[in-house]
Amino acid sequence: MKKSVLLSISLILVILIFVVLTTGCISLFTPLIKIEIMQMLNKLGEANVEGNVDKIIIHYTDPYTEVNHLVSEDEYVISLEELSMWLEEDLTYVNCLIDDFSNEEITILDTTNATVECDEHAKFEDLFEEGVFYESIDRVKLTLIKVEGDWKISIYELLASEEVL
Repeated sequence: MKKSVLLSISLILVILIFVVLTTGCISLFTPLIKIEIMQMLNKLGEANVEGNVDKIIIHYTDPYTEVNHLVSEDEYVISLEELSMWLEEDLTYVNCLIDDFSNEEITILDTTNATVECDEHAKFEDLFEEGVFYESIDRVKLTLIKVEGDWKISIYELLASEEVL
C-alpha cells in the first residue's frame, strides 16, 4: 500500500478511537438501539390487537415486575405463566382494537439496558355488551433488558391514565 493510504487509515482509526473513548461506544449504536426498541413495541402492540397471548408474553422477562403508581408504590412480581392466564381471561371479555405506543422518551443505559417512557393508547371492545368500548391513553415507563438478542420488558410502570371519551 502507498504510504498516504496507510496514513489516512491510521488517522481514521485514531479519530474513531478518540470518539469512542470520549463519547462512549454506546453513542455510536444509540440510533440502532432506539429502532430495535420501537420495533419491539410495535410488535407488542400488534400481538395485543391480534389477541395472541404467546406473541404478547415473549416481550416480557420471566418474571417481570409491575407497578401501578395510580394505586400504590407496591411492586408486584409476575411470572409469565400468571400473565398468560390473566391475558387469556381478559380476552374472553374484551377485544383489543388498538394498542399503540407514542411520544416515547428512550434512555439507553448501555447496550443491554434501557428505559422508555411513552404513551400507550389502547382501545377495547366489550364482548358482552354490544357497542361498548373502553379507550385510554396511559403514560407508562418500561424498563427493558436485552435477553438473547431481544428487548424485553422487565418492569412495567403505570404513571398516569386518561380515559378517552
